[in-house]
Amino acid sequence: MALEIENIINKHESALKKYRGLYVFADLLATFLVLYALFVLLNMRDIFLMIDTFEPYTGAKYSIPGSEIVFETLGLIILAFTFSLILTAFRYYRAKKKDAISLIEEKYPVLRERMRTAYDNRDMDNIIVRDLIGGVIIDSKPVKSSVFLNRKKLAKDLLVTLFAVTLLAYVAHTGYQAPVGPLDLEEVIETIPFPGSDSNLISVEENGGTSGDPQNNEGLFGEPAVIIIEGKEVDLKIPPGGGEGFTSQEEGEPKNNTFIQSDVYNPEAVASQAYYENLPEGYRSVIQSYFEQLAEE
Repeated sequence: MALEIENIINKHESALKKYRGLYVFADLLATFLVLYALFVLLNMRDIFLMIDTFEPYTGAKYSIPGSEIVFETLGLIILAFTFSLILTAFRYYRAKKKDAISLIEEKYPVLRERMRTAYDNRDMDNIIVRDLIGGVIIDSKPVKSSVFLNRKKLAKDLLVTLFAVTLLAYVAHTGYQAPVGPLDLEEVIETIPFPGSDSNLISVEENGGTSGDPQNNEGLFGEPAVIIIEGKEVDLKIPPGGGEGFTSQEEGEPKNNTFIQSDVYNPEAVASQAYYENLPEGYRSVIQSYFEQLAEE
């Protein structure tokens, strides 16, 4: 009896794994077709022209049995499949998985708690366990593995797949593509004046002129700029020869321009005796008379 209940649970677990694999495949296919249809519609093949590594391969054709495929199309297929694989794996990694016993007990209330208890105690041999396992085996005969199949989920994936295939067929038949693509977005990004970009700088040419939009130079050569400091308008126009230009009194260091007046010259002042002490003994009178003659002249 223990072996029989194990076979019943293993059969339902095997069917449950197959259905889960079918869910993964249906989700992966639907996600892949939707992403690929969006990539084709939004001209995402131009992204290979924006990458220097792939630019030499654009336009190349590869032979596939029965047809040829362009490099851009092959690249979009690989890109869409990679993204769809990541999204599907992330979605099922976070999903809560129920075992076959839990699903059977949800679908068949008569087996609730009984099937799990019988399976957990299948190795015990007593009259109570044998009676429980026997009753569970009888009540589980109407159980079919098809009850585990989530038909609503498969129907949703099927509708999404049909929508993506229809969109791809319409684009292939009419050649319709969105008016905006990666190349257009690249041009828009290049025109955005990001801080620190070269478009915000004014280059000074050798002849003293400036390059760029002349309208942006009106602040340099037009009316003098005015700023407001403590409620007062201050003209920033620098006069010729103005030196270092405008400096705020709060930021600059104060300069002490006061001068100390020297004493009035005293005509009666006499020379210091140190002058005579430094002269040689034998030449003192000669040098003194020489300078006195110079003073008289």
